[in-house]
Amino acid sequence: MSLRRLERVTELIHQEISKRIPLLKDPGLGFITILAVRLSADFKSAKVYYSVFGTQDESRRSQEALERAKPVIRGHLRSLENLKDAPDLVFVLDDSAAEAQKVLEVLSQLEKERRSEPDVPQTES
Repeated sequence: MSLRRLERVTELIHQEISKRIPLLKDPGLGFITILAVRLSADFKSAKVYYSVFGTQDESRRSQEALERAKPVIRGHLRSLENLKDAPDLVFVLDDSAAEAQKVLEVLSQLEKERRSEPDVPQTES
């Protein structure tokens, strides 16, 4: 298969999953953003990277809801004219944004502490 076709199908899957998630009626779904899709070269499996805005418990419930929704999402993907068969979906939580936020908070706290320390005069030796 050509690299161009792989890229087009990957983008199509990304767009379609992004559109379908808000339409799902599962109460466990939180505020989910589909960040990326990595489709295997044989088109048989796709890793779907997503983030969830909320707590760890909301992330866990969203992961469970996505697992329950796999057959529905794959069924929708099968109906697309560009795909002969829908790939197996593997949902992967990408919490790099949350980790980055934690790092920024630590850095901000360190900066506040540094600013609140009185300047200590340096003695010359």
